[in-house]
Amino acid sequence: MLGVTRQGYHKWAVRQPSKRELRHRDLRLRIRTIYEESKGSYGSPRITSELIEEHGIVVTKKTIEHLMRQEGLSVKPKSRFRPTTDSSKTLAPAPNRLDRIYLTDVVNRVWLSDFTEVICREGKVYVVAIIDMASRRVIGMNVHHRMHTESLMIALHRACKTRQTFPKLEGQRQIIFHSDRGSQYNSETFRKALLRHDIVQSMSGVGNCYDNAPMESLWARMKTELAFNMPFRDPDEAIHRINQYIHVLYNRKRRHSGIGNISPVEFEGRYIRSIRHSS
Repeated sequence: MLGVTRQGYHKWAVRQPSKRELRHRDLRLRIRTIYEESKGSYGSPRITSELIEEHGIVVTKKTIEHLMRQEGLSVKPKSRFRPTTDSSKTLAPAPNRLDRIYLTDVVNRVWLSDFTEVICREGKVYVVAIIDMASRRVIGMNVHHRMHTESLMIALHRACKTRQTFPKLEGQRQIIFHSDRGSQYNSETFRKALLRHDIVQSMSGVGNCYDNAPMESLWARMKTELAFNMPFRDPDEAIHRINQYIHVLYNRKRRHSGIGNISPVEFEGRYIRSIRHSS
């Protein structure tokens, strides 16, 4: 029935697995563990980096791709972007100051910010975050049941506190704070706070989402990786889960392809060490 000889069957039955089979068995186990810890967000490039840098395993991306297909593992698609900004009330928007420094690799030079809405079974919450454009680290964040200026002010306060001890380069220019034209960013209270901290404001043009693309990427990835817990039961659960995701997973563990497949905190650590070494 099997189309094999009696002799061939008995050889197969007592044959020990080869070194290659044992290695692939171990790799599949490690791949699944990393994949599940990343909530299905890691593809073969990030898993390869994780195995090489964290586990000291020499392996190629092609091998990881092959084993992931065998395990039926694939990256979860990002959730669809839903805009929350109403710029109709923004009377005097700040100019777009990013221009050609969009691809800057200088940490603490440009901060990006945005709001997003998270639906719960009972109500909803709004998340506002501030990230460093070079490292992609969330340096200030607040989750609240209302989308208002006070929530943005809390996020700004936390961002400034995070950066209090960050080393400054000689001759470093003012920090640029870039956002869309939402009314919260246009408020007099917020603008005065930026002036007190010697931060220059910048805003995207109408319908131009490219300047703030890293923020949209953060929201899409966050909602995708939290999807197994969503919708949250209520705002309290949402606040807990989102804070845990950002401060534990995203900032400190999650590998970001835009910064060389390392975490934002690790990127900043290497950046600080390079500054101190050069000085």
